[in-house]
Amino acid sequence: MPTALTLGRWRIDLYERALYLQRQPDPKCAECHGEGTVETPAEHALLPDAQVEPCACWDPFKNIRIPLGRRLVITERWPL
Repeated sequence: MPTALTLGRWRIDLYERALYLQRQPDPKCAECHGEGTVETPAEHALLPDAQVEPCACWDPFKNIRIPLGRRLVITERWPL
């Protein structure tokens, strides 16, 4: 179950085995105004049916992965 924290433009996701850092869109961007997507004419779109594409201020597919150490496995039973 991922847990997310946002600090400024950075989003930090915590998973069981790693931390993922991703930079969010720039709220001061003149093209997207912090939305992260820019409307494009159909003839200039990357995909045939796409009306929007990512803004230059944000790359939704780029993130930084920080692996966490292995968890300690306890094999002995608790005393009763």
